Amino acid sequence: MKFRAVMNDGINIKEFLNVISTFSRMQKNLIINVQPSKLLLQIESEAYDGQYLWCEIDATLRDGFFSEYLMDGIDTEHNQIYMTCLAASFLRALSYVRNNAVEYIKLKLIKTHMPCLAVEMSTTITNDQDVLTPKIQHAIPVTVVPRSEWNQYAIPLEVEYDLSIAMPAGKSLRGLLDKKKNLAPTVTLYATTNDELSLVVETEVVTVASHYRNLKCVPAHKPGPDADSNPTNLSEACCRVDTKKLAALFETINFYDVIMTANIRHEQALNIRFDMRQHAFVNYILPATNFE
Repeated sequence: MKFRAVMNDGINIKEFLNVISTFSRMQKNLIINVQPSKLLLQIESEAYDGQYLWCEIDATLRDGFFSEYLMDGIDTEHNQIYMTCLAASFLRALSYVRNNAVEYIKLKLIKTHMPCLAVEMSTTITNDQDVLTPKIQHAIPVTVVPRSEWNQYAIPLEVEYDLSIAMPAGKSLRGLLDKKKNLAPTVTLYATTNDELSLVVETEVVTVASHYRNLKCVPAHKPGPDADSNPTNLSEACCRVDTKKLAALFETINFYDVIMTANIRHEQALNIRFDMRQHAFVNYILPATNFE
């Protein structure tokens, strides 16, 4: 098995750091799935209740997120690599770039006395006499997941939704959800084809609703060959989800340039998608909940 990837765009490097930082706050274990055309980062999914969080980065474009990307999986039939590590360890390895510029970051799967993901970066230091380009290196212990256990980390890439609506600014939602999580354990999101998004919490005493208008809402894309011929006939879709879990996501997400979209499967699931630059996105799926 082989894996090597290089990032040399400063904004992409900072976005990569933000993804790892976000995931480390949501879950301690990080799963890294290396495929020929993409890199998937995901937290250990709470499959028992249908909650998933992952990031997908396109690896096919040399002017995209990765300037170099090489991999060789376990065999030709299963050309992938699954490995797990502590998200906090990955975050520490990248922490230098939070406040410092680097020329590149290189990720490489190596084996010393145990499998490790090597993280190498180069920076420039200028003093009165010399210009130095020291290299910073870390080796993160990883566990390579055997083929027989891959199904434990499967994520629902092909989920049908009913309505898809653009979301307002993350800062606005962060403040709103921070208040609502103290009012009720659940929040209901309503999307309508009139381009409106509402967030509603209900208690025995009061119902509090927040409305956003002039947001583009369209029937959600459905996977499969009949996607265009079988659009939803719903003019409104809603989903009731755990307020604290949704608020926790917006408390941790901190991307530079992102387009946020809510995809709603009526009364079943909510998907928040964060489209970043250079063909990378983060997906978060929350199942509908009925607890009071």
